[in-house]
Amino acid sequence: MRKLSGRSHRRIRPASKKILGSEELARHFDVKVEALETHLTNQNIAFHKDSNGDLWASVLAATLD
Repeated sequence: MRKLSGRSHRRIRPASKKILGSEELARHFDVKVEALETHLTNQNIAFHKDSNGDLWASVLAATLD
């Protein structure tokens, strides 16, 4: 019989995240869409800029309204 330690039964789940587009990000951070890329860069938030010029970033779901 195999003995399992108490730790092996616990599973820490990562925080829930949601991916937002440019307009949603601008509303979330309360900035204009034109200033969004600068804001994300200044706040050191990782984002993706697609071929259409739209920005995408993930934010914690708990911080959304």
